[in-house]
Amino acid sequence: MTRVLLSPLFVLFLWSAQPARAQSVCPGPPAYALLRQDNDYSYLRDDSCRNDFWDPVKYVPLNSKGDSYLTIGGEVREWYEGFHNANYGIGPQDGNGFLLQRISLYSDWQVGDRFRFFGQLTSDIAVGRNGGPQPNDEARLWIEQGFVDIKAMASHDASLSLRIGRQEFAFGSGRLVDAREGPNVRLAFDGLDLILNAASWRVDGFATRPVINYLNVFDDPPNHATMFWGLYAVRPLPVTHGANIDLYYLGIDNKEATFDRGTAREIRHTLGTRFWGAHGAWDYNWETMFQLGTFGGADIRAWAIGTDTAYNLRSVPLSPQLGIRLAVASGDRNAQTAALGTFNPLFPSGIYFGETVVNLNGPSNLRRVGGSVKLHLTKTVLLVGDYDWFWRQSLNDGVYGLGVNLLRSGSANSDRYIGSQPSVGIYWQASRHFSLSAAFTHFSVGPFFTQGASPGHDVDNPAIWAGYKF
Repeated sequence: MTRVLLSPLFVLFLWSAQPARAQSVCPGPPAYALLRQDNDYSYLRDDSCRNDFWDPVKYVPLNSKGDSYLTIGGEVREWYEGFHNANYGIGPQDGNGFLLQRISLYSDWQVGDRFRFFGQLTSDIAVGRNGGPQPNDEARLWIEQGFVDIKAMASHDASLSLRIGRQEFAFGSGRLVDAREGPNVRLAFDGLDLILNAASWRVDGFATRPVINYLNVFDDPPNHATMFWGLYAVRPLPVTHGANIDLYYLGIDNKEATFDRGTAREIRHTLGTRFWGAHGAWDYNWETMFQLGTFGGADIRAWAIGTDTAYNLRSVPLSPQLGIRLAVASGDRNAQTAALGTFNPLFPSGIYFGETVVNLNGPSNLRRVGGSVKLHLTKTVLLVGDYDWFWRQSLNDGVYGLGVNLLRSGSANSDRYIGSQPSVGIYWQASRHFSLSAAFTHFSVGPFFTQGASPGHDVDNPAIWAGYKF
């Protein structure tokens, strides 16, 4: 039976497009956070602050004191995507593209000062993809999040909470841990997170298992073959104006990990730091990561460095931002005698390179040089263009995808150059609720992919998507 995607986006857009009343003493409505549990609507306790169509469901009082309340929200996202030479031209191809739909609804129950219950249901549907839905395309109905927060300590300048249940994480800029917003199905974890806010620090200490998404209804269990734990701390640096620092330790135990040298149990420990912020016209996001552990009977010794640096020309028409991106991630050197050197990005952002989710190659065994430009066409329209070049760091290791899935072995290939990727995206934030975006990516394969029995071909990836959040 043919399934038809619902299209409630534009109905919602027109329905809620009401002029806001001017307010002088109330805070402006917050932007919708990537993790919806991060939004705080307690300011709507003051009825005079309600100036948005959806404000009545953002703060529904549950007691006369006002410290217990319900928040309801959600999202509808419609996405069209096409490929020319998907997977470098190998396997099933999509002549006319395909459609992806995400519909999500959440409720957030704040019960006094100590307890909070958060639940989020999501339906992810794929239609028209040749060969059927790919991983991260479809989960027809699943519990994306369902957790309880118990506040163990709260004072004027510190708090300690325990979060238990299914939840999403987004640490730093997503180089290692992210909610995977780009693909249709986001990434969730089952477990616990101890959250400390004190002396300008936010510290998460967690122990979880990633969720496996299957196609049918409520069939998304935790992955018992993988354990993921760690400590992630972030704070501003007052001695350096506009700067912030992240410090973290992340551990993973994967009972069946596959790299170019083979398959074995992987126990990996990642230590890293991120230095980021803005100073004058400069924006920066620099990160260094080291990895230790074991892979079967071998040690692990891996590392990665990533830098994004941009300069803003605010006095120039269109307020252009010019950026340069440099990254190096280690690869395996000698499968017979040396420690495993392949860098593992763990659970990274779904849009790692470029403006679409094509991301044919991931940040393992990689050298990357890239440039970007951002132009503010209007206050609500942003045009972004970038160009990346990729090489293998080690000639003894292959090329991997974002999930550390081996795309092509490097054992019998002496070519270092992987290819280049120009992309362009235009993003229109029509209102606080509604956005419309389009992007195009071209991947030009280098000698590493053109050699061998199954030569790769250049890839084109257009996409257009619309989203409505409330």
